Amino acid sequence: MCKDRRVLIITRHFWPVTTDRTLRLLDWAQQLQQWGARPGVLTPRWHPSWPRQVMCGEIPVYRIDPGPSLALRTGKYIRMLSDWLARESSKYDLIYCDAPDIEASALLSQVSGVDDPPVVVRFDPLELSDKQLDQWQPSAKTAEVCRKASAVIAPTALAHKQLLAIGINRQAIIRLRHQPKPVDRSVDARRKARQVLASVNHDLFAKSTDRVVVCPGELDRQWGVDLLVRAMGPLVEKHRQLRLWILGDGPQRPRIYESLRHDGLHRLIAMPGIFTDYQEILQAADLCVFPAANKGLRWALPTCIASSIPVLVSSSEEARHLLGEQADQLTFLCGETQSLRDQMTEWLDRPPTLAGAMSELQNRLVADEGGAQAWRRFLGLLNEKCSH
Repeated sequence: MCKDRRVLIITRHFWPVTTDRTLRLLDWAQQLQQWGARPGVLTPRWHPSWPRQVMCGEIPVYRIDPGPSLALRTGKYIRMLSDWLARESSKYDLIYCDAPDIEASALLSQVSGVDDPPVVVRFDPLELSDKQLDQWQPSAKTAEVCRKASAVIAPTALAHKQLLAIGINRQAIIRLRHQPKPVDRSVDARRKARQVLASVNHDLFAKSTDRVVVCPGELDRQWGVDLLVRAMGPLVEKHRQLRLWILGDGPQRPRIYESLRHDGLHRLIAMPGIFTDYQEILQAADLCVFPAANKGLRWALPTCIASSIPVLVSSSEEARHLLGEQADQLTFLCGETQSLRDQMTEWLDRPPTLAGAMSELQNRLVADEGGAQAWRRFLGLLNEKCSH
């Protein structure tokens, strides 16, 4: 349907940064490849040692120097971005911006003619604001960007509602949530995954009888790592076959590690760092925990659902919507250490309960045809330019 159509993806962060958001975007770019498109990524160059062009798999990544890390650099970044787009944008059939931010604004200020490629912008309130979502409204700049775009992707009902509230034409909104690729969870695949992980990092050694809990996020306070350690500490001491792997890296690592060492838990709770590919991690996991509200809901949780990996998720409106009728079994009270510990204890005593709930969720995901219809509408935009 979109064979050889060139798609430019503009985003603030991309590989080798592996947040939930960048993993979702990499997964999405790979899906475009599977449909026959030729995606490329335009992103800032965040470190002097990073090359200005690199291949991520078969996807070319172009980096603009410098990244807008400081207010003084933002102006130069926008000028460099505008210059790059002036030279290269006409080579693409469609341009996609992963947020209605300064990149999208710079693009839309110079791409507006009939012969220019259509511009699609993704709007997700959960990624734009840490404020109470029921009190938050998009800025005037965000609204302007969304109005100028050829189409706006709304991954959630909340995004759709807010777009309508700021006057975006209903026909310009595409309800398109991420359609994750499931990982192979067969007995043989899981055994091999644990062997591979143990061979590259001894901290990830786990026997076949061990039960591995993974926090598939970032090693910082926002992801609720401290709450997770408090909740699981007594359980790890009591259940010697229980392992906890907290992914990610950052300035909080020394403090968290020192706390674990002080409590004698540093040999049972591993912090193996950053992974650019989570396949083996998710294959090895018996349970994935999302300790902070609204974290991991764009890639990690949908991938767990598609792969039928048991989860425990901090309760929020968006998380409960994703989990549907199984939400009561799969969530705990946000910020409540004892609630998470109680749910963990229930899982340790009766693991088939969560496994059954995840199977139900997986079946619901497979039966949902709405995502496929939205994909067809989005991919149809790729053919607009070539049909003239």
